Amino acid sequence: MAKTAPSNPPTAKGWFERGNECKRAGNLAGALDAYRQSIKLNQHVAAPWIGLAQVLHANSQFEDARQCLIQATIAEPGNLLARQKLAASHKQLGYVEHAMRVYEQALALDPSAAATHLGRGQLLEDLGQPQEAAAAYRQARTLEPPMSEALANLLSLGDHIDLMPELEEARNLLPTLKLSEKAQVGYGLGKAYEQRKDYDAAFDAYAIANAARREAAGQFDRTFFDARIEEMMTRFSEDFFAARREWGDPSERPVFIVGLPRSGTTLTEQILASHPQCFGAGELNVLTDLATGTPDRLGSNEAAWPQCAPRLSAVQLQELGRDYIAQSAQRAPATAVRVIDKQPLNFWHLGLIAIALPNARIIHCTRDIRDCGLSIFTQNFNLLQNWSTDLGDIAHYWQGYRKLMAHWSKVTGLQILEVTYEDTVSEFKDQAARLLDFVSLPWNERVLQFHQSERAVQTPSRWQVRQPLYQTSKARWRHYESHLAPLIEAAESGQ
Repeated sequence: MAKTAPSNPPTAKGWFERGNECKRAGNLAGALDAYRQSIKLNQHVAAPWIGLAQVLHANSQFEDARQCLIQATIAEPGNLLARQKLAASHKQLGYVEHAMRVYEQALALDPSAAATHLGRGQLLEDLGQPQEAAAAYRQARTLEPPMSEALANLLSLGDHIDLMPELEEARNLLPTLKLSEKAQVGYGLGKAYEQRKDYDAAFDAYAIANAARREAAGQFDRTFFDARIEEMMTRFSEDFFAARREWGDPSERPVFIVGLPRSGTTLTEQILASHPQCFGAGELNVLTDLATGTPDRLGSNEAAWPQCAPRLSAVQLQELGRDYIAQSAQRAPATAVRVIDKQPLNFWHLGLIAIALPNARIIHCTRDIRDCGLSIFTQNFNLLQNWSTDLGDIAHYWQGYRKLMAHWSKVTGLQILEVTYEDTVSEFKDQAARLLDFVSLPWNERVLQFHQSERAVQTPSRWQVRQPLYQTSKARWRHYESHLAPLIEAAESGQ
């Protein structure tokens, strides 16, 4: 049994150390309490505020974490780590100007801190400034070689900068790296080879990256996934929704863009967010947080979501809908008639949306699974998305997702518009008009210049949506046809 700290540490430092011990042991509630006790005893040290923020962030309480980091910089203005973490938190939540200002402050504290240059480079990428981002990444690598994350990011900028200094280095470095770094550099190297039209070498690099990430994340459990789909379909039946018609908050402000990653969700959001009455909030975790928090709302931990869904009352669902509207629109101007949440995997939560936000609009993005699946295979998603590291698993996930979406379309009563990526790039103006009509906004010419928007984009599509529409992403899979049997079979079966 692990040794525990005294139940009542006498000093601020003692409480802080207890918080660290609780965090390492996975006792997040204990860590939160200990860090808060430390702060009560000494409000002029950044460390417990940072610890508190890390626990809140791990619990997906991102805004609360950001506020703690603000307090950390107030408590100890010269603390570099507090500045770095606050800048990253600003960036994650879309406070772009704040993030840039704090990165500049961090550089003023210590110009030799490689992590600050790396974070600033990532922000510059989000803002569509490739040359400046590359300079920041190279500076980070100069200060702390080889810094594989900065190298991977550089390799992904190959359409915009000369990569010759890094390409050979990455090729030689790849076999020597540990798993997380091998994944990062492998995905970047794949992109660099693809930009040079060396598709076999690119696929080999992507395969190495996915193998490394799969080893770190573990195998995708198809049986568990199938059971989850069946449970959602059984629990959220037509009768379930019929008994709850007109429950929830009636607001028409929320718009959800759902689908598989890489299906055109960022492009669709960028088009709509170019309209002056529409605000693009990015990929929010609000809906997932509210779903997982339903046991607390019910005052009972006997059942988690979605098992507890039938126990939510009309009043509780109306409150849940209001909470979503408030939290999702924190950065939206008052003039925004529509607020877009483009978290693709919210397709899991359409049952919750139907009973908490019944008048929300749902835009369902679809794309040829051969192109979509290939694009997923070439991206370094988080470890929770372990289905994305194997082409067969991607095809299996696609089949289950399509089954669930068909169910939602049939039983929820939600307004759902299906938008195909291929139609959007081929018939752009007509599709843009169709989108605006669906969300009940008047036509505005700005949507035709979506690529000129200066808003930050934090998804892998950040560079594509800053260019006029192009056709090269259609049938991209043909360059890799000999490698894509599982995706080709899935497309041909249509199941």
